[in-house]
Amino acid sequence: MFRTNISGVSCIGVFLTATDDYLFTRPNLDPALLDSLCSELKVDPIETTIGGSITTGSLLCGNNSGLLASSQLTESERKTIISEVDLPLETIPGNINAVGNILLANDHGAFVHGRLHEKAIFAIEQILDVPVICSTIAGIPTVGTAAVATNNGVLCPPLTSDIELSQLQDHFEAPVDVGSINFGSSLIGSGLVANVHGYVSGGNTTGPELGRIEETLGFLPE
Repeated sequence: MFRTNISGVSCIGVFLTATDDYLFTRPNLDPALLDSLCSELKVDPIETTIGGSITTGSLLCGNNSGLLASSQLTESERKTIISEVDLPLETIPGNINAVGNILLANDHGAFVHGRLHEKAIFAIEQILDVPVICSTIAGIPTVGTAAVATNNGVLCPPLTSDIELSQLQDHFEAPVDVGSINFGSSLIGSGLVANVHGYVSGGNTTGPELGRIEETLGFLPE
């Protein structure tokens, strides 16, 4: 169980995003905190801004096949990232480009914001090497803030419909359940960062919420 705040904020998903091998984080985190994050998730740290912004988690997203960043990504930021990761990196075309907010993906599928341009959807399919569905989660169009997906499970808000749950389970090829984060917040992706190795939640997350995270994402002993 690892709960933390970043800059006093429990919405840690704004600043962090993870694949199974890397943690992408805003620069200048406390070294002890960064070490703890990487130890929990069993990843290498990549400290970077995106378009000069420290909201790295909102502006970058990926899986074990590739990475997608906001079109605001600078050339120097691109060089920093690709020098440290063994993954392709592309920017997402179109006006809706807060990738971490509008995209939910694992290695089997992706859900995206329904207003995403066809060119952006094509880019996601090509870079992440997954089929893409335009949908909502619990009626929330910013699916990346609504839920968290790994190859072992998908955690969604409590108001996610049975149709959405079924679609998610089929598309992501992983168990799906509902829960909350940070003492009742339904925006799971804003307060939870996870991969197949571990998870980190916002500092306000309660014990029962942690239990649901561990059950859904496959961290309870069999």
